[in-house]
Amino acid sequence: MPPGESDWLAEGVAAARAGEAGRARASLLRAIEAEPNSVQAWYWLSRVVDDPEERAICLENVLILDPGHLAVQAELEELRRASVRANAESLLSREALAAAVPRSEEEALLADAAVEPLLCPYCGAPDPPQARQCSACGQALYHRRPRSRKHSIYSWLLITAWVALANCLWLATAGAYLVACVFPDGGGALGALQTLPGLEGLVLPDFDLPLLPLLLITVPGFCFCLFVAWGLYRRWRAFYWLTMGLVVAYPLVAIYWLASRGMPSWPVLVVQGLLFLGALALTSLAYEEYTWVDERLHADVDRDVDSASALYARGEVYRRQEMWAKAAAHWARAVALSPGHPDYQAALGLAYANLGRPDRAAGHLAQARQIDPGHPLALEVEAHLDELGFHREPGGG
Repeated sequence: MPPGESDWLAEGVAAARAGEAGRARASLLRAIEAEPNSVQAWYWLSRVVDDPEERAICLENVLILDPGHLAVQAELEELRRASVRANAESLLSREALAAAVPRSEEEALLADAAVEPLLCPYCGAPDPPQARQCSACGQALYHRRPRSRKHSIYSWLLITAWVALANCLWLATAGAYLVACVFPDGGGALGALQTLPGLEGLVLPDFDLPLLPLLLITVPGFCFCLFVAWGLYRRWRAFYWLTMGLVVAYPLVAIYWLASRGMPSWPVLVVQGLLFLGALALTSLAYEEYTWVDERLHADVDRDVDSASALYARGEVYRRQEMWAKAAAHWARAVALSPGHPDYQAALGLAYANLGRPDRAAGHLAQARQIDPGHPLALEVEAHLDELGFHREPGGG
């Protein structure tokens, strides 16, 4: 057993039996930090936490460490049944209240869809799903995003095609220049090219400029192609429609070329046709990735993060966007996974302070200061609470 764990555990158990929940939580968290696999510490922590969800997490940890603990199994089942009953009673009370108010058919449909409110990611206030703006803080509750969160193989091929086209501009110029320099009379490689179907009349232009100026001439086209590729990568719809427009205009350019130079051989027609059909199919298949949808924002935990450190980092992202309720949801999960980390406790306290819940903020602040008395973020939370005029009890931090 690590040094000090038994002392923190004994102190926490004694405080819990004496009814001093705050001191018991702080001591038990220190005990868990020293020994995360302490069944007794997790069990006694479940006795002193106020939030039913936090209590359930503590009991689940007890069962992970001691699957045969029948009393804890029964307690956890009862806690879950109580949570289901409370949710059902809340739902029924809202439905009964909505049914008691006379309303039109359209209002009834909207009310039925709004029985279960969603929490605003900024202030945590409940709002019906169809609300476009939070009734408490006035923030927008919907934002536009691409329908697909990740690029598919089709969009990647479309982006690659533009990058390849950018490189073909200067590579073709450099290659033609070098061939013209090496075989000025049309022999060698140029003669071999002229024997291929469709290239019988191939004549290289006279290059009166050195190679470097010629390559500089291709720079605007090179930059344009790369810019379109970047726009497609960023899901900018204007660049998608530009690509589609160029693909559709391709047959018109081909018709003009045929009218001015005469009918080419059939291999050239086949290659041109395949290029057009391939570009059209690829652009059409990528269409869904450049359509945008409205997404409701609410104070839930993102599904792609599961570790405590990732949850804390994602909470920092939402903190910078002033989505305090959404940040609090991530930090609360991080605290549940790693209760002995002072950064997570202090961050959650800061979120609760900004949400106007100073009591809960002070509780997490006390736990952070108990773990690290000089923690800078804990001091920031203290200063914020002082600005709000909330005074903690002496010795609470």
